Amino acid sequence: MAIRYYSLLTCLFAARVFAEEEKPGIEDLSLMQVVMPLLLVIILIFVLAWLVKKINPGSPTLGQGITVIASAPLSSHARVCLIRVGDKDILVGVTSHQVTPVYTFEESPVPTAHTENPQDFAHHFKRMLKGNRKEEKGES
Repeated sequence: MAIRYYSLLTCLFAARVFAEEEKPGIEDLSLMQVVMPLLLVIILIFVLAWLVKKINPGSPTLGQGITVIASAPLSSHARVCLIRVGDKDILVGVTSHQVTPVYTFEESPVPTAHTENPQDFAHHFKRMLKGNRKEEKGES
């Protein structure tokens, strides 16, 4: 009988000894322990992207060396553009799905004085205002 009690005590004692300790659950984590590492990773991503953008000398600047000299719509979804790339003028057809080179000019078909960007609204507005002032001065 005593052996039964000792074996029962031994089993109860062993159960306590070999029982795993309770690990802290998610409920015990504070909001700062979760949010701060996430914010640090996001800030690190933005800083690294900015550094790559600033340090990478191999990428050309957008539009550098390419100028649109003239553009004319052909339909609601297609147009033809005369672009200058370096010292060559290239006539290209532009649709919503592709850009197709049509002709490459050996000499520029447009004099260099007329190669201003026709889509430059500020330039056209200034020229229009100057033209109206000259007309008003000429009429008076």
